[in-house]
Amino acid sequence: MRSEQSIDFRVQPRLLLRTFPKMFSYLRDERASASVEFCALAIPLFIPIFLFLQQFASLSSEESIARTLARESVRAFVSSSSDEAGRFVAGEVIRVGGRELGLSVAQLHNLSITFDCSDSPCLSPNGRVRARVEIKSQQSDRMVVASAQEYVSPWK
Repeated sequence: MRSEQSIDFRVQPRLLLRTFPKMFSYLRDERASASVEFCALAIPLFIPIFLFLQQFASLSSEESIARTLARESVRAFVSSSSDEAGRFVAGEVIRVGGRELGLSVAQLHNLSITFDCSDSPCLSPNGRVRARVEIKSQQSDRMVVASAQEYVSPWK
């Protein structure tokens, strides 16, 4: 018969302390533990904040572009000689201005502009012309809407 001996594989703490004293002193030292804890806790909290700020900046940029296009197109419309010429000039302002402001070709095709006039024809003296620009957002399915209005000169 073979006798079986049990071997104790448990590590004795005192043996470890004698063998690796420097390593355990580093583990017990709490200097710089606050920076490690900060990184471990703060970085996961900052990621959603950065994502939110990026989305907000993108949407703010698109709203600014829509306001600029509405304002400039209604100015072009009011300063033109007739309603037909005004619509053509406003369309050119949208096309050229949209490219200059950084809109993609797809966004320019999805852009819509409507004019609302207080009088008929639109360019009647003292008349009000309101332009409404709608752009489909690239980041989401949200529509960005902006409007601007101008008054026709009483001497027109």
